[in-house]
Amino acid sequence: MSNKLTCPPLLSTYMLVIILSLGWTCDAANLQNEDCVVCHGREDLASRKGKSRFIDPERVMTSVHWRKGIGCVSCHEGIFLESGTSKIPHSRGVEPKCRNCHERVSNEYEKSLHYQVSKKICYSCHNPHYTISFRDMSRDQRKDICLKCHDVNRTHRWLPQKELHFSYLECTSCHSVNAQIGMAIFMVNKGEAYRDEILTYKQLEPFLDSPKNLIETLDKDSNWLLSETEISDFIERVRNNGIADAALEVRILVRSPNHNFSSRGERTQDCTLCHSRDARFYSKILLEVPEPEGGFRTIPMDRRILLSRGRLPLTGDFYLLGESKIRKEDLEDLWEVAKRIGFRWLDLLGAGIILTALCAVCFHGFLMFVTRKSRKKSVNFDYRGRLPIPVLAWHWFHGLCMTLLVTTGIQLRLPDILPIFVKFLNAVNLHNLIGTILIVDYIFWVSFHLWKKEFKSRFFLSPKDFFKHMTDMLHYYGYLIFIGERVPERCSHYSPFDPLERAFFLTTMFVLLPIQSFSGILLLYMNSLMPLIKALGGLRIVDAIHITCGYLLIAFLIIHVYFHTLKKYSLPPTRIS
Repeated sequence: MSNKLTCPPLLSTYMLVIILSLGWTCDAANLQNEDCVVCHGREDLASRKGKSRFIDPERVMTSVHWRKGIGCVSCHEGIFLESGTSKIPHSRGVEPKCRNCHERVSNEYEKSLHYQVSKKICYSCHNPHYTISFRDMSRDQRKDICLKCHDVNRTHRWLPQKELHFSYLECTSCHSVNAQIGMAIFMVNKGEAYRDEILTYKQLEPFLDSPKNLIETLDKDSNWLLSETEISDFIERVRNNGIADAALEVRILVRSPNHNFSSRGERTQDCTLCHSRDARFYSKILLEVPEPEGGFRTIPMDRRILLSRGRLPLTGDFYLLGESKIRKEDLEDLWEVAKRIGFRWLDLLGAGIILTALCAVCFHGFLMFVTRKSRKKSVNFDYRGRLPIPVLAWHWFHGLCMTLLVTTGIQLRLPDILPIFVKFLNAVNLHNLIGTILIVDYIFWVSFHLWKKEFKSRFFLSPKDFFKHMTDMLHYYGYLIFIGERVPERCSHYSPFDPLERAFFLTTMFVLLPIQSFSGILLLYMNSLMPLIKALGGLRIVDAIHITCGYLLIAFLIIHVYFHTLKKYSLPPTRIS
């Protein structure tokens, strides 16, 4: 709608006809809506201080107030004409009484921080002359109301993945903790360059079960709840018969606002409000189904569509990091949960890997304790020399960083069970910082050993004799070490690490750490690297790889530390006949 107004005769006549049809009569003492347009319909009208007082009548007629029969005098009822003069005093009745109609909203607003700043902020944020219904506003229009006063780039520096959050969320999603939030899911055609086009009824009509409508086609069992199977069946039909890039697009929307905005944002920094299975917007997940005459109807969807891969990757572009983490009740009923938790199997697999490593170490340590007397009687008992101080200092620094990375990672996966660093956000920021330090440390480590040309002498493992040496070392750690015997002679040249240690070390340093670092960089800069993430299989796959490597690193770290405690029993090698 144009912002310019010349108040043409045709428009004035049209407005006058509407006004008269509504029963507004001309009275010398009382203003009518057309009286206001005479002055405020002029573009050059300004206050004494030069502020424009122009009101565009064309835009007014598209506003929600006008459509509900609320005109100028409905709010500015105290303004009147003096008898015998054309003067219109504005000393009374200028300020609209929003509470007269919006009592519930006013009560909410009076509890907020905004009310302490300004009691007249209603019409500072919402222009009553042009405002449209909340449901008719786009997400950007809702955000623009807040951006009039707030500089989000300055005040949201603490927020990880700031641009990605802003692309999915409107301000009140976080800053109005009592607002009703839900997920709206649309059927789209992704096409090229990841541009999502919402599919219309006309585009979907060829795939309907004639003569049923679209909702009846989708909801096979007529229970008014779409399951993963039902929506997958339909999307697969659409993909196989003309629209190859059909998929689902998820949008997080505020369905009912609340004007009691959180005080100074303390609660808004609780990331688990969203990154959790109990996120508020999971309470209402609706598929927006296009109608023949335009517009949409909604039908509820089973939330498991968001958590499980299924046979079709329908919502791969939308994935809340952390939504798949395991919970206490999952641990209590492991088998039933394992059948339905989808991507959360990563936590079960990781817990199994770590428990296996811990059990192996504890069992071996228990046997070492039981057989301690036989080793003390052995004449071969000796201690390995200590590491140089610089190497020892690097080990302690690296160990501290790995410990922090592991503990922060554990909180990211299990915030409900182990809130180690109190706030989820603390764990996120520390995890990102330590991860960056370890990547730099790894690059330095590789560069140093390349410069010293020590890779072969310290870390090389002969492929030819790999299995023979592994068998020797397993025999040593499985039996010989308990009776105080020496390391087999043919494994003696593997100094300072024996072959089994080298196998673990090579896997950790040249497989797990590079993959972990690369996937961590993708997750840290996902907004910029999203095309690469999509090429690798999507965000869920990258996150799954990152988590799996993390669990393996924890297990290898446990084994590495335990191997180090056994060094004092590593004796000069004995010859094998």
